[in-house]
Amino acid sequence: MSFFRGSIAIFLAVLALMTVAHSSAHAAPITLPTGLNVGDQYRLVFVTRFATTASSTNIADYNTFVQAAADASSLSALGATWTAIGSTATVDARDNTNTNPASTGVVIYNLNDQLVASNNADLWDGTISAAINFDETGMTGLASDPFTGTTSSGVASANPLGSVFPDLVDTGTASAVTAEWITATGGETPGFFTRSLYAISDVLTVQAAVPEPGALAMFGLGLAGLGFARRRRVWAR
Repeated sequence: MSFFRGSIAIFLAVLALMTVAHSSAHAAPITLPTGLNVGDQYRLVFVTRFATTASSTNIADYNTFVQAAADASSLSALGATWTAIGSTATVDARDNTNTNPASTGVVIYNLNDQLVASNNADLWDGTISAAINFDETGMTGLASDPFTGTTSSGVASANPLGSVFPDLVDTGTASAVTAEWITATGGETPGFFTRSLYAISDVLTVQAAVPEPGALAMFGLGLAGLGFARRRRVWAR
């Protein structure tokens, strides 16, 4: 019986440790890219799960929408300012997002720990390294292809956000890494329709890593279980 109880304790301890490893491996969204060190700077991008129209000519409306999407998710813990990767007739996406190639910028990652661009120029050189197809919850496949109104160089297209019907608004393809990510061929859509938007954070800085409270609790449970099993084996003798 003592052996049986000890085996149960060991099983529970191992299960607890496996749960910590599993939850860490599948944590979503991923907001701290691997390979960065304390003090390194970076930015995050996502595509909003929910959709909005593109009928406004005011870029602030789109910034408000993506900020609300981030704040309604676990991304709110970052305390970041989020802006829309989109252009109106008077504001280019690369200026709205402070990604103008005139400045170097920092590395940009999606919420699946994938490098999207190494700097501002890389973001607007016609291709990206990984698709921006993960939404604010870290999931993929639930968002629609976003309104952008933007060319691959980051400036307003001929069909920007706020174009008045029957004019159309350019969209991107969230799963693409070619120029289609920002301006999809044949992707023009009436602005009164609803689609997702791309969002990008302001510059974030890697802080000293602090284990999540939940992970610490589960790890402690695992250690306690192992200690109990060890004592049971001593008592059984």
